[in-house]
Amino acid sequence: MLHKFFWSLVLGILLGGVLASPLAAITKPKWELGLMHIEAFVPHYAGSNHYYFRSFNFPYGIYRLESLDVGSAPKLYLELFKNLHLEVALGFEFPVEADSATTTAPSGASDANATLVRDKNYTRRGMINQQALLGVGAKLVWYVNDHLTLNAPFLNKRTLGGGLVNIGNDYSVRASFDLFDRNSDYTLGVGYTMDYGDSGFNQFYYGVPAADALSDRTAYDAPAGLISRNEHLFAGAQITSRLKMHGVSYRYRLNDSVVQNSPLVVTKENRSFVWGIVYAVWQSFQTVNRPEK
Repeated sequence: MLHKFFWSLVLGILLGGVLASPLAAITKPKWELGLMHIEAFVPHYAGSNHYYFRSFNFPYGIYRLESLDVGSAPKLYLELFKNLHLEVALGFEFPVEADSATTTAPSGASDANATLVRDKNYTRRGMINQQALLGVGAKLVWYVNDHLTLNAPFLNKRTLGGGLVNIGNDYSVRASFDLFDRNSDYTLGVGYTMDYGDSGFNQFYYGVPAADALSDRTAYDAPAGLISRNEHLFAGAQITSRLKMHGVSYRYRLNDSVVQNSPLVVTKENRSFVWGIVYAVWQSFQTVNRPEK
């Protein structure tokens, strides 16, 4: 059922790419160098009531060609049709460090409505620490019109430490709608995502080996399938030619997830946000035409 749905969407995107009318390209500087600030409030993993709050400041640089970006956010795509691209996809998952087995339970540790901002995860106490994951893969992106974009990413996830160990695959189907058109300096819209994992990826986050079972944490083998259904709201503004801001608020729902019965799932709903500000200190006068906003 899952695979039929996924491939039906892929087929629909391919047909839509053939039938849709071409969109006007967006003009961007060929290269730029600048500074970026990002803040994020995110769960340790979907279904956890433990959260990270992270703040980052770093320089960035990017060099754009017609189908390639080189720099802090690398990008490569193949134009299958005027509005349909096959793109290289990248993803990142924060590491999850477990409390020791003898740690005293923090207040609200098992409360589905609690929000615990902690660097370590009590639900996983005594279990091995989960390394950060790097995802590399591909995604189909269909720019349906000036407001609607559909995409289907497929990522292979590997640990960033310990030799890039293969964990499994994560794939999604997504839709986003922007109230402003592609040539606007503003964005304001909504999106919907269905996120899936294979048995290896789901076991990494939601499985409990028999050796780690406790009285309130039974052994569990995570199946492949739907992890969560996610909605998001986004807004952004190109304040000047050099300064832009963007923010996204997410809600993850695990009500019909295949891993909802994992003892590592404390809550069926998470909320998170990410926002950032980007300032281009230097920009080229040369430009390139690109399809994305």
